Amino acid sequence: MKQQVKAVIKIVLIMLVVFALAIFLLSILFIIMKPKADISVIPQGLVISADAGVDSKDPAEEEKLNWYATPEEAAADTSLIEDSTFFDGYDTAERIMAFENDERYLAVNAYVNENNKKNDFASFVLSYKQDGRYSQPYRIFATWIDLNSDEMYSYDCDDAAVSFLSLEDAFGLTIDMEDGSRVYCGFWTDEAETKSLSFAGQETDGVEKVDYYDTPYYFWHLAIPNVSEKLQDIDYGSYTFQQLIDALEVRYEKEES
Repeated sequence: MKQQVKAVIKIVLIMLVVFALAIFLLSILFIIMKPKADISVIPQGLVISADAGVDSKDPAEEEKLNWYATPEEAAADTSLIEDSTFFDGYDTAERIMAFENDERYLAVNAYVNENNKKNDFASFVLSYKQDGRYSQPYRIFATWIDLNSDEMYSYDCDDAAVSFLSLEDAFGLTIDMEDGSRVYCGFWTDEAETKSLSFAGQETDGVEKVDYYDTPYYFWHLAIPNVSEKLQDIDYGSYTFQQLIDALEVRYEKEES
């Protein structure tokens, strides 16, 4: 009788172990099979700090500016940005594009963090412009080139576009042109989708290929008209990418995977 009871207990224990193992394997399978959350509807929030490459005081007020005949000469003077969190890699950056108006000069650079070759960055560097001369850079901000590298969420071309746009807006890394339009730029991984990107029916002003470690990225830039009016209801303290996509009527032709 005791042997029969032991045998039954043994069978029950084996069944419990098998059941627990099955639950564990199903949980792993569920995690693997579960679709990524769409980043478009995930709440976002931007908090700006002086340590993030944005000076707490305008350097012009402190008479710290040096003036140079060309942007290249000015860029070599890093006295106002070398203490920034985002200064690493600036010296080896490859210039992609530059924009300027009568007051400011914006250079967009691309570089690779040599300590982690999976991390590709873009730096946005601002200088003042005055009487045809350029100050040393007074503001620098770096961000991911490939924003869809976050494996937790599903990104689309329009998500990446407004993500760059919101960062540039919040950190003051834009150039306002004489006609009231504001210049924005960003990156995406699909060439055809990038070339089809538009804001309120207006296509981008250009798309350029940038290669790092055999991985192609596509840099776009566009001067968006009346952008302040379009974004007047957006609070960068609490917003979603979908709100920006709707406000700016961001559209693109999605490539079939």
